[in-house]
Amino acid sequence: MTLVQLLDQFDSPERSIVVVNRTDPDPVLNMLADTFGEGGVDVTDGTLSSDGGAAESSRAGARSDRITGGRGISSERLTIRSEAAGEGPVIDVDALRRNDAVPFDGEDPEQVENLALLVEGDEVVAGSTLDDLGDAVLFVNSDLYVTGSRTLEDVDLPSVIRGLDDTTFTLRGYPESNREKLLLITISRFIERAAWTAGDGTLRSSFQRLSRIDDEVGTRDVYESVVDAGVDAHLYGVPDDLPHGLDAVIHGGDSPDFTDSWFVVYRPPEGPHSVEDDPDSGLQRGVEGGVGLLAVETEPRVWRGTWTFDATRLRKLNRYIERNL
Repeated sequence: MTLVQLLDQFDSPERSIVVVNRTDPDPVLNMLADTFGEGGVDVTDGTLSSDGGAAESSRAGARSDRITGGRGISSERLTIRSEAAGEGPVIDVDALRRNDAVPFDGEDPEQVENLALLVEGDEVVAGSTLDDLGDAVLFVNSDLYVTGSRTLEDVDLPSVIRGLDDTTFTLRGYPESNREKLLLITISRFIERAAWTAGDGTLRSSFQRLSRIDDEVGTRDVYESVVDAGVDAHLYGVPDDLPHGLDAVIHGGDSPDFTDSWFVVYRPPEGPHSVEDDPDSGLQRGVEGGVGLLAVETEPRVWRGTWTFDATRLRKLNRYIERNL
């Protein structure tokens, strides 16, 4: 068994994102599509209307199936139409209003703007504004994390990003892409924040090269904070230059699990367990129940990976790392 084989055991649900009544410029939609790499999540730009009139739909992942809000049927519906595919997804307005994970409670559907809806099967499972997604990932540069300009307190995940847990992505690093890898960086910091907030439990993190910890000021600051909070930190990588003065357990090696993996796994003291998601923030879910990320470098600067709150997946991942690395 290797980390690659473990990742292969995890099924990935089929999900897509529909951006409704977008008024932001085209580059914003393109950035959103680029964030999730090739084939991970289709991003569709659509127009919502409640009058049955035609509306345009364009962009990055044509969908012609029907989508409901997932929590009841209403006589009032919002319809996304596509000139190419005819009538597209149908979204139940009342269901959106009742869905705590979707920031929509207005009376007039026509006033909805720049709302990204995460769809799984026939259900809208989450929603976030493009502004929230911009603050979290779209308008963020990885240098903010490397230098420490974006602190642990600044990191949170919008509802749509949290809803993509257990989805498998293939993401490229620089220079092939200057956006896709940022998603993994953001999730990693979120997990580190969960551990830091908890102030106990175990955090297992890989760096490929252990020298990165001291080379990156922001990374060093994060792990000093995590250790000072009382977390049992275990750091993994090729021991090219060990971090100095950091009260963490160092695990060095040169097998592919060390050289080609990227994992950040937080295990609470009582072990991983299911916790209901908070519509406003997924942080408490990670603090109380655990959260983890696993990615493997399948070719130079190309990562295939997933993150999860699932207790079974977290136990398997933590157990493998604990016993084999």
